[in-house]
Amino acid sequence: MPIRAFLAGAALSLMLVALAGAAIVFGPAVLASAPDAVAVPVSRAPMVDYGVQKVVYHVSTRGSWRDRESEARRLIAVLNNHLQAVEPDPAEIQVILQGDGIDILRRASSNPNLARSVDSLRQRGVRFRVCANTLEAYRVGLDTLHGVNETDLVQAGVAELVHLQRQGFGYIKF
Repeated sequence: MPIRAFLAGAALSLMLVALAGAAIVFGPAVLASAPDAVAVPVSRAPMVDYGVQKVVYHVSTRGSWRDRESEARRLIAVLNNHLQAVEPDPAEIQVILQGDGIDILRRASSNPNLARSVDSLRQRGVRFRVCANTLEAYRVGLDTLHGVNETDLVQAGVAELVHLQRQGFGYIKF
């Protein structure tokens, strides 16, 4: 009996190796024709015409204590993915940075890679708006935030969020 089990296992292993080799040579269609095979999607979701979008991202935290840099990169990635999804249609995207959310622009002032990513988003039309109340409460000057000038300020982040929603902006909490 042990020899029979060994031979059955060896035969099954050879079959799997042959099937994998066939898939490499002939493509995924071979796997799909195998008995009990599970189809694995090989393409992205279908393209959708999302149309023109007006969106405000509300950023009020700086991420986890362990990896704030990663959280900043995640926001950049989400914004880039959003823009890419709606292209070629225009998207009016504003990012309201309030409270600890200003951390992304603080970090960008000393991180050239992050600064380039923020600048790239700005060139694509994304507006980074900063709560003036936060700057006053945290005693933070504009010169410590990458690329921010007085035209990027809003008096109160929460009031600006409501104002933009009344103008038809969709709200995304980040």
